[in-house]
Amino acid sequence: MRVLLVTGLALVWLATAQAGELKPIAATVGKEFRITLQCNPTTGYQWVLAKAPDEKLAKLLRSDYKRPNSELAGAGGEMVWTFRALAEGKTQMELDYVRSWEKGVKPAQTTNFVVVIKASKASAKAKTSAPGT
Repeated sequence: MRVLLVTGLALVWLATAQAGELKPIAATVGKEFRITLQCNPTTGYQWVLAKAPDEKLAKLLRSDYKRPNSELAGAGGEMVWTFRALAEGKTQMELDYVRSWEKGVKPAQTTNFVVVIKASKASAKAKTSAPGT
């Protein structure tokens, strides 16, 4: 359920937030989290990971394009970025909406996220109930 919420919120943030504004994502160590952004590759634009998250905290597993449910030519779809939270902490990432052949051109859009990764309740509970603590 949380994954769907994060995915849906990423779409809302893209439409409403300004580029410099950090959009928060809550993640749990060992779990996957996703960022979903609207895109239309028929225009030549694509989302690129301009600033990757701290590699000690989160790892990019894959990025996939999801076609729209529409049969209209040129209809946009969604780019889904899937990460795995590796350790507790906070990291930032930036995604830019660019055309790969346009070098030195400002991105059409930029979106920034701050990912706050917390331990799972099970591992937090195990830490507090460990013998000798």
